[in-house]
Amino acid sequence: MRQNVLQVLIKSTVMPFRWLKSSYRCFYCYDIFQDAVDLKGHQQLHVGDEIKEQAMNNYWEPVVYVDISNLACKLCPENVTDLYDLIDHLIARHGVVYNKDVGICMVAFKLDNFNVSCLACGASFYTFGPLLHHTNKDHKGTSAILCDVCGQHFKDVNLLRVHFKTVHENTGLLCTECGEKFETRSKLKTHQKNLHEMDKKFKCMVCSLTFQSHYKRSRHMAAEHKNRQEIKCLHCPKTFVFRSMMMTHVRDTHLKVRNYVCSVCGWKAFNSNRLKNHMYKHSGEKNFKCEGCDKAFTTKKIMRAHFVRIHKNTQPPVLPYDAMNPYARH
Repeated sequence: MRQNVLQVLIKSTVMPFRWLKSSYRCFYCYDIFQDAVDLKGHQQLHVGDEIKEQAMNNYWEPVVYVDISNLACKLCPENVTDLYDLIDHLIARHGVVYNKDVGICMVAFKLDNFNVSCLACGASFYTFGPLLHHTNKDHKGTSAILCDVCGQHFKDVNLLRVHFKTVHENTGLLCTECGEKFETRSKLKTHQKNLHEMDKKFKCMVCSLTFQSHYKRSRHMAAEHKNRQEIKCLHCPKTFVFRSMMMTHVRDTHLKVRNYVCSVCGWKAFNSNRLKNHMYKHSGEKNFKCEGCDKAFTTKKIMRAHFVRIHKNTQPPVLPYDAMNPYARH
């Protein structure tokens, strides 16, 4: 599988990428991006066959997500528009060794600047997450219950939970820089901060400032260096660095889109993450650990209230977009 994909990556313009929860991730260095156009611009920095070979040698997931919006063969000028046609072309025209018995090993998408499209039916989506759910449910005949980390689908939530704990939680406690293993996430973060200076690894491309996240760096670049125009909401004074976050804000705050319904009490949520967090109230599970003392709570809101009350002299943890909106600027 790795050799199949590697041959395509080396000999064509196919762009591999990763998806984690609500963000694109660079296939080679794991940098995070909200918009496909930023991901594409960044991945052009990773050149050469060696980095592609290294990335595939370390790859463990069953398929690779690839963007084919600018598909072309690097070995000749022949026009190809389909991933399957490209593979056939590489085999027949250039003698590339490709084992078809193991399957194509790639899932193709077209990541445009303002939306992402389903190649099977042409349906368009603002972000990649809903497209991935659509592809699995409507075209593969599989469940729309997906693992946020690897995209694998499951018949029910319990199977997903078991998968996540057995496959991802253990690997999540390994330091990606040196491989050392830790019992808790707080110990891992402390280790990475002290030994690898990973708390501020996103350096401004103009000045010497560094930031804890890709988004904070992007917000700084827009505000201080004017490298992009911030996008204003049409309905309120809020502004955003990424168009995708502005559209999410409009649908959530102004259009009041609530398509996810709790099967227990009928409460309606904007997205699947909020519904999942709500369901913990019914199940009693405590999956939200305090960064200060490792106590666990049923919701992010309760965990944050505890953190502020008990550990108020330290910096409160940064919550993801579905719990609070750090992407908006007033």
